[in-house]
Amino acid sequence: MRTFETEIKDALKEVETFRTPECLGPTLIGSFAENTLSEEERQRAEDHLHTCLYCLKQLNEMKELLSCRAQPPKLSPLLSERLTALYRTAEKKSGEDGAAVSFGEKLKALLFFPERLWKYSTAGLATACAALLVSLLIVRHETPAGMVPHVDANSFVKVRALDDGGAVVNEVEGVVVGAKGLVASNLSQLVGASAIQITSRDGKVYRTTRVWKDEDKNLAVMKIDNESLPSIPTADISEISIGQSVFLVTDRAGGKKEYKESLVSDFKQVPGRRKAGSVQYIQLATLATNAARGAIVDGQGKLVGLLITQEKRISLAAPIADAEKLAKEGKAVSLSELKDVKFSAEALNLYLKGILARDEQRWDEAIDLLKRAVALNTTLEGARLELAYAYYRKHRYEAEAHEYEEVLKNNPENTDALFGLASNLETRGEYEKAIRHYEKVVDLDREDADTYYQLGLAYLAQGDKGKALWAYGRLKTLDPGYAEMLRRLSK
Repeated sequence: MRTFETEIKDALKEVETFRTPECLGPTLIGSFAENTLSEEERQRAEDHLHTCLYCLKQLNEMKELLSCRAQPPKLSPLLSERLTALYRTAEKKSGEDGAAVSFGEKLKALLFFPERLWKYSTAGLATACAALLVSLLIVRHETPAGMVPHVDANSFVKVRALDDGGAVVNEVEGVVVGAKGLVASNLSQLVGASAIQITSRDGKVYRTTRVWKDEDKNLAVMKIDNESLPSIPTADISEISIGQSVFLVTDRAGGKKEYKESLVSDFKQVPGRRKAGSVQYIQLATLATNAARGAIVDGQGKLVGLLITQEKRISLAAPIADAEKLAKEGKAVSLSELKDVKFSAEALNLYLKGILARDEQRWDEAIDLLKRAVALNTTLEGARLELAYAYYRKHRYEAEAHEYEEVLKNNPENTDALFGLASNLETRGEYEKAIRHYEKVVDLDREDADTYYQLGLAYLAQGDKGKALWAYGRLKTLDPGYAEMLRRLSK
């Protein structure tokens, strides 16, 4: 029979298998955690952390240790006893290396964690991290719900897709967001439904025939006639960092909630320009295979996002803040329109693989994956924009232009596609067409400094200094730096 101690040792062993010669050292991880690296060093560290589960785990434990140093935890006698027992193997190994230290001294180092511990002693850091990891695993094993104390099970509902005869054809868990009866769930399980039935934990049933949808995020938002259902507070994504632990909330037998730990490994930005760092996807790394769906919460029980797809040990979640934004700014469609949606969960999975290939600059592979994604779901705008960029990197400009045109067929006001197509036309010397597309962008967005600058350059290429000066006048307010560059080029 497997003991809890065996499970811990196996977990530690599994983390260790991800270690490579390229892994970051403790000094670098400590400096990253304290935010004392130069911008260049930090970027290199982030690039590695995005793909390394071992270093992510070390970073997470380092942050926990920093927290311990700032506010030493109080360990129960039982926890101290278990720590002592589980620590003997590490202590014995330290003795064999000629660096034996008493457990009391190590525990003191763990709780007070002086700065020199990571900066001058690799062995000390490894020892402290191992002890803390064990303690965290023990606490989470005994009281997993205690890690997310504010999650209200009544905030979760069952969302069922019904056919024309009222029979259930699909079911997915939804979560109440905001304070106006909004329910968010995955879109994929609802496509093709004639009606949607939402059941709260007290057994009350609601129906809806309209839904806000975002195919790129596999996100559906519905409104029910009950604004009293409790919602889960939404986490501020700007305060979530790489290496941070988050939890996938899933159902266990008897309706109880289970919390599976993952680590934030990256933030995928919205394709296109001028998104001010908007996050489209949260990338997660996990030791265990997660379910394909579920709500993601942070350590305080605040809602972070909904899991939408996974590939091996990497998963993507859609930020839940987008659900309220979608309901506020978007337009709800009738379920009859969902029947025409060519949604495919496999398309999202291919999209994820394409993003991972793009991150590693494997352009041919990224193109193949993204092409397969848009073949399955022709209206997947984000995938088409990513595919256009991959074509651009391969100097396949006609193929790039085709993807922008396909986006615009579905959404004529997509400013990123308009801008990309204008830039593409400008690259091929078709300045008049490029100017018309740039002008459409600024008609839709009067604050788009990038486009005013490119438009000014296109006017100059056509010899129209008067219009270039008009663009310069707009840039003086929007972006003085761009304005000055355009002024110098106009001389």
